[in-house]
Amino acid sequence: MKAKYLVSIFLFISLLQACKQNTSSSVTTPSDTAVQATDSRGKLITLAKPATRVIALYEALVDDVFMLDAQDKLVGIPQQIYLNEDTYAFLSTLDHRMAKKEIATPTFGGGSSNVESIVSLQPDLVLTFNQDADAVAQLENLGIAVYTIASEDAAGIIRELEGIGVLLGKEERAKSITAYIQKEIATMNATKIDNPKKVYYAWSKGRVLSTSGKGTLMDSAITLSGAINACPLEMQAPNIGAEMLYKWNPDLILLWNSDESDVYGLSELANLPAVVNKQVKVMKPSFLYDPHTVKFLLFAKQVRQWSYPTYTAKALEADLMEAMQKLYVTKK
Repeated sequence: MKAKYLVSIFLFISLLQACKQNTSSSVTTPSDTAVQATDSRGKLITLAKPATRVIALYEALVDDVFMLDAQDKLVGIPQQIYLNEDTYAFLSTLDHRMAKKEIATPTFGGGSSNVESIVSLQPDLVLTFNQDADAVAQLENLGIAVYTIASEDAAGIIRELEGIGVLLGKEERAKSITAYIQKEIATMNATKIDNPKKVYYAWSKGRVLSTSGKGTLMDSAITLSGAINACPLEMQAPNIGAEMLYKWNPDLILLWNSDESDVYGLSELANLPAVVNKQVKVMKPSFLYDPHTVKFLLFAKQVRQWSYPTYTAKALEADLMEAMQKLYVTKK
């Protein structure tokens, strides 16, 4: 998609914010009744009332909280939020504390969580990924409620967003988002795709020869687009050699949170048809297409547009505009 389309999307959202238009949403009013949700570990998390002091330890979870229109509850976020220009620029239009960098950063990613700093912020709920087991155990031993996510597939992402919505007193808002996502998934699945393209996904941050196998989140996003995951292995994160990539011979190489030069700079891939034909595509801005959130839908739509030009750039632009209006709430 041309750069001007991306600019227009972010400009559109910013104008909505500046003009202070109303966006209708069904939001539950926090009450004194207990709320419960089961996290990715299968653990039932119970709060005496909806959380009011929330720490999100990963960017995707901060994004979830903003989509739920609960950013006023955030007291801690990962430092990467302020360093990721795309994410920071957009979220700053929705929260003045974000714009002023006033929200505390007790972590530089969940893997290096500063438990002491987290505790000092007195959260009544911490949101993190389930692989952050050590920090989760420490926090729970200190009596702090922790809700974990896994983002393993579309169904899991939808279920986890609804769970967070319950714990934050935003159950109806969460359900309105997930209903929209499910409707769009059904529409995409109903579209017949002839001669599906093979797509290879290279892991973020330049890990070109690391990919996602069958049954993974990326596999489901590629499948939703109407394409086929070029990696046939039933493995979560296989590392491969260049010769394997030549054997798979993908029509398209897909990057998220990486740069084209990460692929074009590898001499061992210089003769790969997708490289020769300049079919290395980058999801930009990465914030718009974060596949660890319900925006896996937008990720899939972008893959479809690159793979099947009958779904035009103009149609994609319109779909992205609509999605951003559905996923984020502007204020009075």
